Amino acid sequence: MPLKKIFYYKQLSLLTFRNVGWLGIISFLALFFAVPMHLILMDKKDYRRWEGDQVYSEIFDINILVQAGIMIIIPLLLGIFLFRYIQSKAYSDLIHSLPVSRSFLFHFFTWNGFLVLIVPIILNAIIIMAAYWIIDLHQFISFAKIFSWIGVFIIFTAIVYFTCIFVGMLTGLSITQGVFTVLLLLFPAGIIYMFFYNFSNYVHGFPVDKYISDKLIYLSPILAPVIIYSDYSAVKVFTSYIVVCVILYVAALLLYKKRNAETVYQTLTVSNLGGLFKYTVTICFMLLFGLYFQLINQGLPYHLFGLLIGSLIGYLVGEMFLMKSWRVFNRLKGYVFFLLAAIVVAVAAPFLNSKYEKFVPEVEDIKGVRLVESNNYSDKKIKGLTTEENKKLVALMHKELIKAGKTYDQDYYDDSLKKLTIEYELNNRKVTRFYTMKREEYKKLLKPIYESKEYKEQLYDLDTQDNIIKVTVDMPYGKTLKINDEKELKNFLKTLMEDKRNESFDQMTNEYNLSASISVDKKNETTEYYNSISVNDRKTVDWLNERGFQNIFAVDSEYVDKMYIVKSEDIGLDYTGAYSNEEIDNKISKLRNKEEVRSKEQQSEILSKYVYSNEKYAVLTKGKYQLETEVNFISEDDLPDSIKQKLKN
Repeated sequence: MPLKKIFYYKQLSLLTFRNVGWLGIISFLALFFAVPMHLILMDKKDYRRWEGDQVYSEIFDINILVQAGIMIIIPLLLGIFLFRYIQSKAYSDLIHSLPVSRSFLFHFFTWNGFLVLIVPIILNAIIIMAAYWIIDLHQFISFAKIFSWIGVFIIFTAIVYFTCIFVGMLTGLSITQGVFTVLLLLFPAGIIYMFFYNFSNYVHGFPVDKYISDKLIYLSPILAPVIIYSDYSAVKVFTSYIVVCVILYVAALLLYKKRNAETVYQTLTVSNLGGLFKYTVTICFMLLFGLYFQLINQGLPYHLFGLLIGSLIGYLVGEMFLMKSWRVFNRLKGYVFFLLAAIVVAVAAPFLNSKYEKFVPEVEDIKGVRLVESNNYSDKKIKGLTTEENKKLVALMHKELIKAGKTYDQDYYDDSLKKLTIEYELNNRKVTRFYTMKREEYKKLLKPIYESKEYKEQLYDLDTQDNIIKVTVDMPYGKTLKINDEKELKNFLKTLMEDKRNESFDQMTNEYNLSASISVDKKNETTEYYNSISVNDRKTVDWLNERGFQNIFAVDSEYVDKMYIVKSEDIGLDYTGAYSNEEIDNKISKLRNKEEVRSKEQQSEILSKYVYSNEKYAVLTKGKYQLETEVNFISEDDLPDSIKQKLKN
C-alpha cells in the first residue's frame, strides 16, 4: 500500500507540473529578463560617475510594470489551472476516484502550486545576489533590499493565489473564477470608496477624505504597484495579508471538502449564496453609476438617476450570471423588493443625517480642536487649540457653517472656494467635520481664530526650537542666503517670528507672487520648507538689507503707463479667466467705480503685493511698450487705505 501511495504522489506531481509548470517557467524567464539580466547588461560607465545613494532605491524600481504584471497575472492563472479538474465532470470523477482523501488532494495541489509560484522568485533572487558580488552592483542596489524584494513579492503573489483558489471553490466556471477573483480583490477598497463618496453627496459636513485616504489601497492587493510605491515596508500590512491568506486557505479547504461534483459548470457552487451575490452586484453597480453621474454633474436629480439605472443594470447582470442567460427580464420581482427597501432607507436617512449634521460639541467637552485648511502649508504644525477663547470661537464658527447649510461643488481649480476640516478631540472620542465655503465667508469665520495668540504661537514657533542648525533663504531674482552661525541664526529667527506673529489674517493666508521661501535644517537630518517672507515682514526685510540684500521685494514702476484698481465683482474678473485687451478696455471704460493710481511710489508698492488667488480687488496694468493689459489681484488688507476709501463710494 505505501508503494501505491508513492506512485500516486509521483503521478500527481507530474500532473501538476504538466498543468501549471509552464507558468513557473514563464514567471522565471519574465523576471530574469526584467531584473537580473537588466542589471547585468546595463551600461554602467555613466553611473560610475554618480555620487551618493544607489541608482535604484528599491529593486521594484527596475521594470516595475513587468514585475507588477507577474505579481498579479501568474498567481491568477496558477489558481485557475491548478484546480481546473474540478470544473470538468469527467476529469473531476477521475481525480476523486483515487484512493486519497479530498483533504490530501487540496493540500497536495495547493502547496505544489505554491512551489511553482515562489521558486522562480527565489531563483532570480539568487542570480541577483551572485551578480551583486561578481560584477559589483553595490552602487546600483542594496544587498539588504534583495531580501525585502523576495518577501514582498511572495506575500503579494500569495494573496492573489489563495484568493483565486478560494473563489475557484465557489464557482464551476474557469472564466467566472478569474473575473470574480479580480472583483473580490478590488471589492474592499472599491465598495468603501463608492459608498462614502455617494454618502457625502447627502450629508453636509461629512469628512469623506478622512475615510478615502491613501491607506485605502492596502485593502486591495491587486493595486500592488501603487502599494509598493506607497509604504510596502509596513509590518502590519504584511501581517494582515498573511492572516488573510491563512483564512482563505482554511475556507477554501472546507468548501472543497463539501463541494458536490454536480456543481460543475455552475456559476455558484453554493446555492444559498445566490441571493447574496445578486444583491451585492446590484449595490455595487448602483454605487458605481451614482458616483459616475455625481462626477459628471453635481445635481441631485442626475445622481438619483445614476443610482436607479445602476441598480437595475446591476440586478440584471447578477441574474444573467446566475442563470447563464440574457433572458432574465421576466425575473424582476426581486428588483422590486430591492427598490422598496432602498426607498425605505432613503426616507429614513434624513432623520439620521439631521442629528449628525447639527452636532456641535459643548465647549466644556472639548479637550482640543484642530483646524486643517488644505491651502495652508502650515496645517500640520497646529497640534490643537486648547484655550477657552479658541474653543468657543471654533464652536461658534461651526454653528455658522451648519446654519449656512451650503454644499459647494468640489472644484479643486476654483480658488474662490476654501476647504476646512474641523477635528475635535473630546473627552471620550474624536469628531471630524469637513466644509467648503466661499472666500468671503472663510475670512469672516476664521479671522479671529487665526489672529489669536495661541494659534500664532503654534504656527510660528521657529525661535523656540533648539534643534535648528541651518536656515537657507531663497529670495526673488535668484538671491540666496545661508545662515548657520548660531548667533546669527537665533537673531534671524527671532526677527522673522516677531514679524509673523504681528501679521493680519490676510497677510497670514495670502500667497504672494513676490516672496522668499526658507528651508530649515534640523539636527535629526530633516528639512522643513516655508513660503513665509513677503514685503510686509518689515523687520525681516530690514535685517536682510543690513546684510547686503537690498531691494529684494522692490518692483520698478518706471514702465507702467496706466494702473487701475477696481472691484473684481464689478467687472466679473476671474483669475482663471482669459481676457483680450479689447475686453479689458471695454470693461474699464464702462466702469464708474474705479481708481487710477498715478503715484510711482504707490504703483511700486502695489506691484510688490500681487497675490495668486482671486481677491476682492483687481489691478489692471498697462505697460508703456505693451499692447496687452495685465490682470492681477491684491488683498483688501494690502491695498492703501486712500484707494479703498474712494472705491467704497
